[in-house]
Amino acid sequence: MTLVEERISCPLGAWTGEPGHCQCCNKLIETTRRRTWCSDKCARAWQRNHIWRFARSAAKRRAKYRCVRPGCTAKRRDCEVNHLAARDGGGYGPGCHHHLDPDVKGIGGLEVLCRVHHAIVTAAQASARAASRRATREIAKTKKLKQ
Repeated sequence: MTLVEERISCPLGAWTGEPGHCQCCNKLIETTRRRTWCSDKCARAWQRNHIWRFARSAAKRRAKYRCVRPGCTAKRRDCEVNHLAARDGGGYGPGCHHHLDPDVKGIGGLEVLCRVHHAIVTAAQASARAASRRATREIAKTKKLKQ
């Protein structure tokens, strides 16, 4: 999906893809100095939800720099940001996968975890990926044997 297609389909934005309209609120851009957003407010809103460094900072502020796991006693600011939907090496480029809140299906969004909980989550995701790769190899092996 291209960046333009992603911006059109983004549930947080109202842009319909019309040239000359704000890619956040879809308002007609009336000045000749702007091409993408109608105001700094719209530009910052898009950045906060779609660019990793801004989305990460916003998630930490929202969680008051504390781990969101119940009962966690990690020190304040000893936190890292985790994607709820694993990126699996997909990178951290601009995109809707950084939204602060997940969609209805729970896909996307960020959570703030202490280093220990983040390591646990990351290890579980790595184990799941390894199991998936093993299963894929087994399926390929059985198909090869049948031929």
